[in-house]
Amino acid sequence: MSERAKPVYKRIVEEGWLKARLQEFFESTLRTAGFHKVDVVKTPIREVVTIYADRPGIAIGKGGKRIKEITESMRREFGFKNPYLRIEKVEEPFLSAQIVANYIARRILKGERHRRVAFAALRRVMMAGAEGVEIRISGKFGKRAREDRFRAGVIYRCGGDYLENVEYAVRNILLPQGSMGIRVRIAKPGTRLPGKPTIKEEEIEKILAEISPREEETEEEVSEEVIAEEEKISEEVEENAKDEGGGTEKPEQGGA
Repeated sequence: MSERAKPVYKRIVEEGWLKARLQEFFESTLRTAGFHKVDVVKTPIREVVTIYADRPGIAIGKGGKRIKEITESMRREFGFKNPYLRIEKVEEPFLSAQIVANYIARRILKGERHRRVAFAALRRVMMAGAEGVEIRISGKFGKRAREDRFRAGVIYRCGGDYLENVEYAVRNILLPQGSMGIRVRIAKPGTRLPGKPTIKEEEIEKILAEISPREEETEEEVSEEVIAEEEKISEEVEENAKDEGGGTEKPEQGGA
């Protein structure tokens, strides 16, 4: 059955399954390069695979050797006929949950204390401009197993805000005392908070531009009314003065 003849739901499931396999493949292959995510665009000529990583040089390899090996693996394991790989650098690595999880795992594997690493990652994520971050590290610490949580800012738990604005990543590592799980949630910058009103400057300027001509017209009307009232008062005063002057009697002058 050709691609176009397949039902829509089958194509959606196959694309999602392919992307999940590619994500898992690149997470293990390009872990040292700071892998973030992968996008696939199929054209009639070739399949364009865009890989986002923190260190593109490590992903490409010396003389392009590593990228050639990855291309061959994609032909062999995923059935791509003519794959074309593009490596893009992530502008802000600490806004990627996947990169932050790998960063924490790498430092813990080097022997650093998990609390110190988590607070360092928390601080760097918030400095990068995130609205919120949550880091959970679970495993055996000392003699007992527990989960430590580290939070800053605002993190959504459900709904459209969670699906659209929160990145989630999981990383598992193996230590001498047992396995350890790392979960990272990051709320992207620019997220609209539920209880925070948004002020639209453009709308305010538009309303002010509409109000200002009306205010000028109102001021002109008020000034005309004031002038007319003053003229009326002055006329009444002059009339009263004339009436008082006409009704007064002149004193009689006495003769010798």
